[in-house]
Amino acid sequence: LLVSKDLGKHLLEVEDLLQKHGLLEADISAQTERVQALNAAALKFSELEGYQPCDPQIICNRVNHVQTCLEELQELAAKRRKELEDSRQLWTFFQEMEEAEAWIREKEKILAAKSCGRDLSSVVTLTNKHKTMLGELGNRRALLHQTMKKGEKILAKKSFSSVGIQEKMREVCLRWKKLEEVTGLHQQRLEDALNFFQFSAETDDLVAWLQDTYRIVSSDDFGHDDYSSQALLRKHRAVVEEVEKHRPAVLSLRKQLALLAPDHRQGVDVQIRVVEVEQLYGEVAEVAVLRTQWLQDALAVYRMFSEVHACEVWVDEKEQWLEKMEVPEELDEVEVVQHRFESLDQEMNSVMGRILDVNQVVQQLVEGGHPSSDEVRSCQDHLNSRWNRVVELVETKKSQLSSVLKIQNFLLEC
Repeated sequence: LLVSKDLGKHLLEVEDLLQKHGLLEADISAQTERVQALNAAALKFSELEGYQPCDPQIICNRVNHVQTCLEELQELAAKRRKELEDSRQLWTFFQEMEEAEAWIREKEKILAAKSCGRDLSSVVTLTNKHKTMLGELGNRRALLHQTMKKGEKILAKKSFSSVGIQEKMREVCLRWKKLEEVTGLHQQRLEDALNFFQFSAETDDLVAWLQDTYRIVSSDDFGHDDYSSQALLRKHRAVVEEVEKHRPAVLSLRKQLALLAPDHRQGVDVQIRVVEVEQLYGEVAEVAVLRTQWLQDALAVYRMFSEVHACEVWVDEKEQWLEKMEVPEELDEVEVVQHRFESLDQEMNSVMGRILDVNQVVQQLVEGGHPSSDEVRSCQDHLNSRWNRVVELVETKKSQLSSVLKIQNFLLEC
């Protein structure tokens, strides 16, 4: 049993042989105690004085022979244990290498079947799974490194043929290197896909914002009075600021596109998408400028109407006063009225300035092609006509006062 050359052909068989060898060692240990007791008893016969049933030398020789046989048996047992343990170490190495190969094959199949996702959510999910696999890869790398060290120790002992061990180590190393390369390539593809879908999502968000903003800046609501137009203009200026803030994002689209992987950036759809965003932004910015002008024109119109109304109130008041006023014949009363006309002249100069401003605003609106040009011009004509009427009345009343003054002065001289 101890000189058997059967060291097992796989790990389970070696474990079975070691278990049997353990039983044999226990048997040898038990027999060792028995032999030692028998030898001790036998040596007593070699020490007897007087009658000796056997030659003491024969007893000693027999004891030595049995002891030598026992020691040889113990040496054989120790040698076989070492051989079996070396065999277990060898087959443990091969089993661990086979487990490593099976793990590598499994990951190769997973990587071969993996896609890079169809949208941002799926790519993020796949990226997280890939990170988990990278952690597993790191753990497996450490285990493989330990197994390789075991193989090097087995080779150093030279207990077995080195050909199979070296071949297995070389084969697994090559497959592991290939797995890491495939893993790296898949990780790069995931990163490329993640960058592409992030770019697409940001572009979609930008398009949605531009479309909403276009609906706002293309509104035909310009207010119904001075206050509402001012409120709309303030809101619109805030929108214009936001449009300007988004300009760098639109301008950077082509730079971001250039940073994408060739397979993604060379797609016709994504290039068309970038052009569409640029065109849409240009339209939004252009319409925003036009709406600014339209709101300013509307505000100018409402302010002009307000100014016209104020001027016409003054004109109504003075027109009624002038029409009802009768030129007095008494000198004292004439002088009072004359002082009133002096104050009226100052007021008229002020109102004249306001009317000139109204005429200037109207001219600008008409020349700018304002859609309410006809209404604005009609309002201007009406104001100017009434102003001229007041001017005529003032001139008439002044002429009458002047005639009365001449008569009064003539009478005084007489």
